[in-house]
Amino acid sequence: MSSSDEESVVSNEEVSQEESSEEEEVVVAKPVKAKRVRKGKNGKRKDPLKPKRNMSAFFLFSNANRAILKAANPELSFGDLAKLISTKFKALDENERKKWDKKAAKDKIRYLEVMKDYVAPIYSDSEDDSDDNEGKKKKKKAKKVKDPNKPKRNMSPYFLFSCANRADIKSKNPEATFGGLARIISVEFKALSESDKSKWEKKAAKDKVRYLAEMEVYNAGN
Repeated sequence: MSSSDEESVVSNEEVSQEESSEEEEVVVAKPVKAKRVRKGKNGKRKDPLKPKRNMSAFFLFSNANRAILKAANPELSFGDLAKLISTKFKALDENERKKWDKKAAKDKIRYLEVMKDYVAPIYSDSEDDSDDNEGKKKKKKAKKVKDPNKPKRNMSPYFLFSCANRADIKSKNPEATFGGLARIISVEFKALSESDKSKWEKKAAKDKVRYLAEMEVYNAGN
């Protein structure tokens, strides 16, 4: 082998070594963890730019007066404050009430107008969302079928009170949302006298006896 050939071989070996060393120095970047996307109850992404929904007369009144009433009554709990606001709203005279009704009507017009130009965004991971929904559907299908003959569980004093008074409280607070109504019921239950609360506790104890007796018969037949 000539000296030029030897130099060529050595040169090729050096190039090969340099390439292998470069390959060894390559660092694989760690995958970046995707940020968690906020989703609504239906599993879909929430659009932060979506126009804010219109508010009822009661909620507009509540937002405008909550801080003032809270400052004047710092000892009140969240539920008691909500009850006070509701009482103040109901006590408004006709002219004052009309003012808040007009504001609510104006806010509704505002919402309907801005919604005309609103276009919901299409997210790139919609397929992933649909896959998640499919997975949830499969889990629901796999859920054990409820036996219609199984005795209904016993209820606590609070739930018995709620079932008995919900319709009446709702009629007195037509502007209350589902959550707001639940808070009012809770406040009224807590405000019961000892004797009244004792009545509901006795009803709950009686309902528990009913449930245990029915379950005994149910289990014996299965």
